[in-house]
Amino acid sequence: MSENILDLREFDVPRQYGFGTKLFFLYFLNVADWFCTQVLIDSGYFHEANPLMSWIMTYPIVGFFVKCILPLALSILIWLFFKAFNLEQNKFTNFIIYCGVVIYSVVILIHIVNFIMLYSI
Repeated sequence: MSENILDLREFDVPRQYGFGTKLFFLYFLNVADWFCTQVLIDSGYFHEANPLMSWIMTYPIVGFFVKCILPLALSILIWLFFKAFNLEQNKFTNFIIYCGVVIYSVVILIHIVNFIMLYSI
């Protein structure tokens, strides 16, 4: 009978995500940004705000490479580096990743607003 009772102390400790999971989530937001940006640019009503990325996004293959393939390779290399040298997550690495997640989340929210504006026309 006691096996069925939940131990509430399990819920006191917040879940800690691994370094690879955090990098993957950051990469996922990056790819979502690229996809949304490409769709909005293709609609003809929007343009890329960053001048350098504007030039890159005019060539879809180059944009895909710069926004998807290159960050994936970098994420894998960073993850392998952390694993190879047995490095631990620290406040600095978590801060950098969380800053990236917050920035990309704001960008995705802007994309959502732009999609709402686009489809309400």
